[in-house]
Amino acid sequence: MKKVAFLFSGRGSLLTSVQRAIKDCDVDAELSLILTNNHNFSSDDNPIFSNLTTIKVSHRDFMERSEFEDKIAEYLNRSKVDLIILGGFRRIFSPGFVKKFGHKTMNTHPSLLPAFPGDKAQLKALQAGLKVTGATLHFINDEVDAGPIIDQEPVRITSNMTESSLREVIIDAEKEMIYRAVYAFLEGKIELIDNQVIYEECTNV
Repeated sequence: MKKVAFLFSGRGSLLTSVQRAIKDCDVDAELSLILTNNHNFSSDDNPIFSNLTTIKVSHRDFMERSEFEDKIAEYLNRSKVDLIILGGFRRIFSPGFVKKFGHKTMNTHPSLLPAFPGDKAQLKALQAGLKVTGATLHFINDEVDAGPIIDQEPVRITSNMTESSLREVIIDAEKEMIYRAVYAFLEGKIELIDNQVIYEECTNV
């Protein structure tokens, strides 16, 4: 049984893609952990999370980042996860955490990296006058938004787009990337070897 964890800070919009991939793949797999650092999160306000257990680990409750990460690691180890999806998890992990979990932790970012790492990527794309931006899925490493790239999905910027509307279109692109990558990983078609991603896309998804 392969086990997947989903970590998020906002609405958790990408959860449904993870669930679909687990359901559709041909191996035994389960979503074994849902965790948020959003202390204001309530499943009552989000039907995506109805009937699901979501664990809260707020960074605000810890004096040191290491204590916050140790608590997350405790849940990840307890769940014996094979894959960790960061679906808009807005915290930077330490090198120690990356050493333990980076090889199985996928992160989404709302730009075509290496363009616009960090915050406000959508706004930066608009301010730069780009006609095409997009989303990137990568494994995490010790640098912000600079880990080995798994997949990228372009998004065309139209003349009437705002930061908010661009964000929503990019989320849709992220959903498709996450679905394909989770499916492929569970099927054994994604590997990280010598800091390079080997990705054999599944033709049936």
